[in-house]
Amino acid sequence: MKHIDLRFSAVRILPAVLLLPLLFQLPVSQATENHAMDKPDAAPASSSPISGAQSYALTDAQRVDLAAKAEAGDADAAFRLSLYYTFVSSDDDQRIRWLSIAAKGGHIVAQHNLAYDLYMNGKDLAEAARWAAESLKNGNADAGDLLKEIEAARAKARGARP
Repeated sequence: MKHIDLRFSAVRILPAVLLLPLLFQLPVSQATENHAMDKPDAAPASSSPISGAQSYALTDAQRVDLAAKAEAGDADAAFRLSLYYTFVSSDDDQRIRWLSIAAKGGHIVAQHNLAYDLYMNGKDLAEAARWAAESLKNGNADAGDLLKEIEAARAKARGARP
């Protein structure tokens, strides 16, 4: 009998794993809000269904407007830009830039997602723990489980038992 390897390569799974927290944290209102952002005379957003991909798309004017708002301290605008650079433009540098600005501005989902990203990439477990703790402190109960995972990984990296 021929052996069939059913294991999945971590290289193929990792990008999807990194995006899962983002997918579950996006408010539904944001998806419909983007659709009419440049159309002030359009019908109410809730009356026009859009696809998931359209909810992340931004025009050049929208990106400029959001960037100005984000630079002025609007954490929601920075988070929306991070979603654009995650799902539409696939620019990791810009995604992390705007996600970091949103997290520093107090956006609890951005804090959670930044912690998750740092943890999954193994970039900086101490910083990942800091952002997970901040998200938990700000009311994100899911961040508690993430913080436990990060702390276990930190203990393992130090050679101690979790």
